[in-house]
Amino acid sequence: MLNKLILRTFLSITLAISFIGISNATLISQDILDEGNIIGNITIDIDNAIEWDINDYYVESFVSFNIFNIEMLDYTDSNLDNPLFEAHFNDSDLNAGLLTLDFDLNDVFGAFAWNGLITDSSYWVDPIMNENTLDVFDSANTIAFFSDQITFGDATVDVPEPSVLILFLTGLVAFSARRKVSK
Repeated sequence: MLNKLILRTFLSITLAISFIGISNATLISQDILDEGNIIGNITIDIDNAIEWDINDYYVESFVSFNIFNIEMLDYTDSNLDNPLFEAHFNDSDLNAGLLTLDFDLNDVFGAFAWNGLITDSSYWVDPIMNENTLDVFDSANTIAFFSDQITFGDATVDVPEPSVLILFLTGLVAFSARRKVSK
């Protein structure tokens, strides 16, 4: 009797945890291409996104962001006068990846200033807004790199579901306890 009570309590707690939605961050990672070659990668956490329009959400920070294997400095930790980072995505189609990425950041070494605008060609119909660029300035404020062929590459979405694992383990415990009781 006590064994059944403990199992029911454990199952109830597990179900409550799974319905509360305790999980890790939902991440979108996407390659950044220059003339078809991968030059970087961006990963954003969309759990605290801000609604911009219908199915259009954005975030103002990133988990990781690198170009040419140089990590960008998250603007919340930098000393930029006017830091900018904004990544838009469609919340009803996460696998499509980012719609736009607009940034003006420093790298972690403080050697370069990175400025870019990348848009998904299906997002902007205005050809002026569809000009994808990346400008890199050195400490003397001269252009170290420029490209107008920047595009998005493949996107991956990581939607962790630890509550499913908890439910599965609860089921295993319940079956083993039931088996012991029936013997």
